[in-house]
Amino acid sequence: MSTLVIYNPISGAGRARQLATALERAASAADLELVLMPTRAEPPASWLRSPLRSHDRLVVVGGDGAVRAAAAEAARADVPMIHLPAGNENLFAREFEMTNDVDEVVRRLRDGVVRRVDLASAAADGGPKEIMVLMASVGFDAEVVHDLASRRRGPVRHLSYLLPAIRSFLRFAPSSMRLTVDEGDLPETGPAIVMIANSRQYAGRLDPAARARMDDGRLDLLILPCRGRFGLLRWALALFRRRQLDDSRTTYLEGRRFRLVFERPVHWQVDGDPPHHSSLIRTLEIEIESGVLPVLVHPRTA
Repeated sequence: MSTLVIYNPISGAGRARQLATALERAASAADLELVLMPTRAEPPASWLRSPLRSHDRLVVVGGDGAVRAAAAEAARADVPMIHLPAGNENLFAREFEMTNDVDEVVRRLRDGVVRRVDLASAAADGGPKEIMVLMASVGFDAEVVHDLASRRRGPVRHLSYLLPAIRSFLRFAPSSMRLTVDEGDLPETGPAIVMIANSRQYAGRLDPAARARMDDGRLDLLILPCRGRFGLLRWALALFRRRQLDDSRTTYLEGRRFRLVFERPVHWQVDGDPPHHSSLIRTLEIEIESGVLPVLVHPRTA
């Protein structure tokens, strides 16, 4: 059994490289064959597809962005994946109780079982599809993500989000939208924060789409009506109290395919990062593909 280990060289200010090296030592002591390879900025098909053909397992060392970069190729090759977390939030690892304990990764490589989970694809304004592993959103968090990306210099830490969050709050002005769920049109929605989730996990353990599951073949849509900054503060309080789904104003829907048409151009984010293609958009289409991504999990979570 051969395992390919990819690591993001800048994730965690170099921590991903250190973890990959530590895993290599632990695997060698357990007589497991590992090959290390840094991730690249080019599309994953150009550098990951060919190496995956000769490996039985894939370990992704980095943050959720590294997981998203690898997920489509892991699904295509049907190679089970493990996340060795080295980012800020590490939502994928949290979903499957994965840690940065390299000895635990070795145990999963040797004794883990495969669990098949869903992947989604998102297309903005009819453009190329983006892989979505965890969630996509339009609203305050998307504005923060874009503000940070436009000014980013080097590795991102939790404190890096502070000034982007302040600037995004001061200019926050959500858009109205029209929504189609599985070919059925819904009434026009007023200004709102919108999230479409494949996983319940979210930054800060706020978990807005708390009912989402990665293996149910469906996406969860959360709409929080919000006209401006004061509404945003009220929803922030509800999220911290985990009461957002108890509010009568909340819309929570499940479906396999969503189409959102916004009244004016908006920013969107996918898995905590800006999309690779369109940033300011008017339409967003997201659909689920069931059970295509194999994940290597502990037997107790299978």
